[in-house]
Amino acid sequence: MSDIIVKELKKDEHKTWDELVKNSPHGTIFHSSNWLTTCRDLLNKKLKIYGCFENEELIGGCSLYIYKLKRFFKMASSTIEMTPYGGVVLAESPSSKVKEQEQTYRDIIKSLCNAFDNEHFDYIQITNSPDFVDVRPFTWNGWNNWIRYTYYFNMRNEIEKSVSKKVRNIVRKAIKNNIAIEKLSNPSVFYKLFSMTFERQNLKPPVTKEFVERIMDLLQSKNAGAMWIAETPSGEVAAAEIVIWDNKRAYRWSAASHTEFKDTGATSLLLYEIFQDLKT
Repeated sequence: MSDIIVKELKKDEHKTWDELVKNSPHGTIFHSSNWLTTCRDLLNKKLKIYGCFENEELIGGCSLYIYKLKRFFKMASSTIEMTPYGGVVLAESPSSKVKEQEQTYRDIIKSLCNAFDNEHFDYIQITNSPDFVDVRPFTWNGWNNWIRYTYYFNMRNEIEKSVSKKVRNIVRKAIKNNIAIEKLSNPSVFYKLFSMTFERQNLKPPVTKEFVERIMDLLQSKNAGAMWIAETPSGEVAAAEIVIWDNKRAYRWSAASHTEFKDTGATSLLLYEIFQDLKT
C-alpha cells in the first residue's frame, strides 16, 4: 500500500468528502459537510475534517470539533450537541480478502492517529457510527474504548408483528382517545415541548430554538427529515418527534412530550404512525 497522506480538507473539497460519506458503510447524515458546518456555526466550535489520501484519492477521514476547556486544555470530539454519531469514515476496500481489508483500514486509522498526535490534544473522544464495529486499530494505537449499543428497527418487517402486545394496546387506546397524527414543520411547536422535557428534570435545553430552526431548514432543503405531532381532540400538542434520514437509514433524532397527556397513548401512536409513513 502507498503512503497515506492526512490533511485538513478545504471547503472546495467538501463535495469529495460528501461522496465518501455517501458511499462508505460508516457514513451518516451527521458526517455530511452540511450538518458539520451548520453545527459548527450555531454552536460556535472550530471544525476540522481530516482526509486520508492515497495517490490523491480520498479513502477515509474523520471530522472533529475542537475547543478549549478552561482556556488551557485543547479538546476534540467527533460529536456535539444533538449529534449522536461522527467519527471515522472509510471507503470500501477494493479487495475481497478480509486480511487485506483489515490491513487497509488499519493503515488509515494509524495515519489518522498520528495526525491527531501531531495536534497535541489534551483529550480526544471519537464516537463512531453503529456500522463501524472494529475498533481494534484504535486500541492497538493506545486508545481506550467503550462499546455502546443502538437499536435497529427493520422497516421491511410488518410493524404490527414487530412490537409487543402492550404497545399494540396502547396504540389502540390512543386511537380511542381520538389522538390525531399530523406531519407538521413547526420548530416553535417542537421546541416548546422540547424545553418542557428538560425543565421537568431541572435542566436547560442543550440547544436553542434557533438551532432547531436551522436544522429543520437544512433537513427540508435536502429532503432529509420531517417532524410529526400527536394532537388531542381539543387541538393541544401531546407529543412531537423529528426523524431524519440519509441514503442508508432513518434516525429518531429528537422527541418530546407533554406531561399532562402521557396517559393518552399519544407518544406510542405517534411513533407507530411515523414508522408506517417511513415504511412507504
